[in-house]
Amino acid sequence: KIHDSLPMRAQATPGSRMIRDTRNSFGLVSILLHWFVAALIVALWFDGQALEDGATADARAAHFAWGIVAAVFILARVSWRLASGNPEPLSSPPLLNMMARLVKLALLLDMAIMVVAGVISVWLMGRTIDVLGVVSLPSPFAANHDLHEAVQKVHSLSAKLLVPLVGLHVLGAFKHLIFDRDGTFGRMIWPARRA
Repeated sequence: KIHDSLPMRAQATPGSRMIRDTRNSFGLVSILLHWFVAALIVALWFDGQALEDGATADARAAHFAWGIVAAVFILARVSWRLASGNPEPLSSPPLLNMMARLVKLALLLDMAIMVVAGVISVWLMGRTIDVLGVVSLPSPFAANHDLHEAVQKVHSLSAKLLVPLVGLHVLGAFKHLIFDRDGTFGRMIWPARRA
């Protein structure tokens, strides 16, 4: 229960209900961050699988750059969640709600580990990461092949762990959509009109 105890913004105006989270609804910021991060991570995962079969230096550089972009948005998502708290669960027994929170926490932690390990792995090759021609992140480390290989394994393992975690998250979403029909799935698509 990391953020459930944090206070939600009380007396939200009708316009701010669309932007901010309330006790009953996710706002547009949470919804957009959720789907944008999900799309980035899925794209990076498939891209990473292709890189394992061999790829050009340009393809690898693009993967590294988009990994940094994903890191920025993951950080934004976590910061927003910590600042705004979590809407109350709409249904399900407390044990299932706790399991859902643990899966979401594990997903965020796994994504963070994957991104950080990916960045450190590149730096341990002595390379600079060029982020889409906007920012250049030089390596703070000397090249170290053995350490690079170890950190690369962490990156690869966290990518593999992503599959069952995303699977559990998606199964939970479809449980709410098909069996519970409680509006939980819908509130991650569009903010509720009532707070």
